This record gives sequence, structure tokens and C-alpha cells, in this order.
Amino acid sequence: MTEFLRQHGAHVAAWVRFGSILLTGASLVVLAYVLWSPRAHAWSARRRRTVRLLGLNGLGIAVGGVIVAFGPMSPLFGTARVLDNRVGTPAPEMVFRLVEGGVERRLSDFRGKVVLINLWATWCPPCRRELPVLNRLHGSYSERGLVVVTLTDEPAEQARAVLHSQAPETVNGTVDSFGWLAIRDFRPFTLVVDRDGVLREYMFGDQAYEAFESRIRPYL
Repeated sequence: MTEFLRQHGAHVAAWVRFGSILLTGASLVVLAYVLWSPRAHAWSARRRRTVRLLGLNGLGIAVGGVIVAFGPMSPLFGTARVLDNRVGTPAPEMVFRLVEGGVERRLSDFRGKVVLINLWATWCPPCRRELPVLNRLHGSYSERGLVVVTLTDEPAEQARAVLHSQAPETVNGTVDSFGWLAIRDFRPFTLVVDRDGVLREYMFGDQAYEAFESRIRPYL
């Protein structure tokens, strides 16, 4: 279950939002029926209490989900929707500067390669835990056409020390913002772009080496 959530967290987040709204509506219908329907009034007192309790519990769970979905988790849900809509279409251009040297690079520079783009930050423990995994992945599959790109919206000097020790072999860059991906403080996010520049996969949360392998192999 933990591995499933790590690999499909963004999809799960989007469904939580939809499910919370659906459960709210269903719970309100149940409560209205118990309170005002003549047929419900003919039930035994015990049955009415049981159904009313189920409706109240469902409403409580749904309201909690709505608060989370439209509150602190809202950017994650929004990003999941954007990515769901873009999978199978050309990935938007991403412009960044290399941590070493500050040379400007673009996602399109790697056309013909499979590109795994990891969005991370130094303040994010899962991100730092994941960097050596990405470094290993890049080393293992670079000869088969994989390029691993790590991007942060922090200053290069802030990211440099971490990258030197954790991911020295990957293509490491900085951006002013992630542009079309409004991920805010949700990290890490990982995208897989195929050799033709089409967005094929996305993942939220740190991943195991084997999970990355399973995502990139179909496109190598």
C-alpha cells in the first residue's frame, strides 16, 4: 500500500477531491430522507437512529476531505489535474540553468533521449533521500538513452553542496519557477518524457529505484 501511494499519490489526491464532494452530497441526501420522508418516519426508532448516524458519519468524513482537498492539498490536486490532461501530449518547454557554470539549457535540448525530470528542494528530506537513487539510475541507464535532470527553484549555491555529495552525475539545474506546474511546496515531483518530447509519466513523492526502472523502461 505504501509503495502504491508513493507511485500514484497525485492520482489518489485527485480522486480524494472528487470522492469528498460525492460523499457530501450522498450524506446530505440520506439525512434529508431520514428527517423529512414519510416513509422514513414509518421505520422503527432504532433503524432511523442507525441510518441517521451513518449519514452524520459520512458527512463528517466528507467535510474533512473537502477541507483538505480545497485547503492545504489544493495545489497538489490542481497539479494532478494539469498533469493528467497533459500525459500523452508534448511536454511544455522547460528552461533552466546548470548549477555548475550557469549555462542555459532547455528540455528540447535532450530530444531523442528519455528524460526523467525531478523537481526537488534542499529543505525536503524525501528529495534528498531520493537524489542518490536518481544518480544511480542515471549511471545505469545513460548508455541506453536516459538523461536524469534535477531541478530546484533555489539558488545554485544553496543546492550545489547537496548535489555534489548526493547526485554528482545527473544534469542539475535551477529555475526561477516551475512555470506551468504550480507545485508550491509539494516535492518531489518526477516527470518522464519520451524520446519524442511527449510527457508519459508523472510521480509524486520519493520513489524506490525499482519504481523508477518500471516507469522508464517502456520508453528506452
